[in-house]
Amino acid sequence: MTHDPLELRHLRYFLAVAEAGSFSRAANRLGISQPNVSQQMRDLESALRISLFQRRGKRILLTATGVIFQEHARAILRQVEIFLDEISIEPGQMRGSLHLGVVPILNVALMPQLLGMFAATHPAISLNVEEISSTEIETALEEGRMDAGLGFLTRHSPNLRYERLCADEFALIVHESHPWAKRRVIDVSELHQARMLQLPDTFVMRRMSDTICREHQVRPRTIAEINAIETLLRSLAPLHAAALMPKIALHGTTGLIAIPLKGKKNLALEIGLLRLIDSGANSAVSEFTKLARGAVPKIIKSRVPGR
Repeated sequence: MTHDPLELRHLRYFLAVAEAGSFSRAANRLGISQPNVSQQMRDLESALRISLFQRRGKRILLTATGVIFQEHARAILRQVEIFLDEISIEPGQMRGSLHLGVVPILNVALMPQLLGMFAATHPAISLNVEEISSTEIETALEEGRMDAGLGFLTRHSPNLRYERLCADEFALIVHESHPWAKRRVIDVSELHQARMLQLPDTFVMRRMSDTICREHQVRPRTIAEINAIETLLRSLAPLHAAALMPKIALHGTTGLIAIPLKGKKNLALEIGLLRLIDSGANSAVSEFTKLARGAVPKIIKSRVPGR
């Protein structure tokens, strides 16, 4: 092995060429000239005394040695990034990562503000947010693929801790052009054979709405099942239909109305935090829990119509 130095720029340039498959495209991505990239790669191969590239027409491919070098180059640069991140962190700051799950209907309403508040206090913690169903959150928590979740409290799993943060109520969501749009309240019994759009039964929210209908002995007429909440809400006007959903569904929408429902049974649902029973040792989860306890009820109160 030669004693010529191997510099970080060599690794960055090499990875750019390997990913682009072209010296010219790599140069464009790096913001430098193509001859400069070519010379740097010749210097690298000369210093290492190995061949990293082979030409196939205008395409630049890696040799077998180049593939091995690519793997180690990525690892080295990643370690350098981690090192630089660590030395830039103030002493005493909490470090690590936090993988959060949130149900679709709460994602836009809650997460931007929550994430901003959390990052301001714990800037060294890396955040990963995934929008999935309550059932999928429970499974991911049990399998250790997720640290905490925000969703509807089913209390199905004995391995999870369900902490109620606030509540919302089911309402009839309609477009302002719907015949019922000016109604102040609607009895659940009136939903029998009413034109409705539904989520698939893989959604906890759908199973909750089905329970409400069953308990009130009504059977709405399902016009369509749509597995994306935004698409479902946008389809209410063209399909002249309604949806049975929590009032928080109206957050960020225009032209839609949440009509309160009157029924014999409970129409409320609990919104809360889900985590493993033994998650207390995870300091990042503990800090997010403290934040969620104080912030989520306030955010929901400001987002839900009529509150």
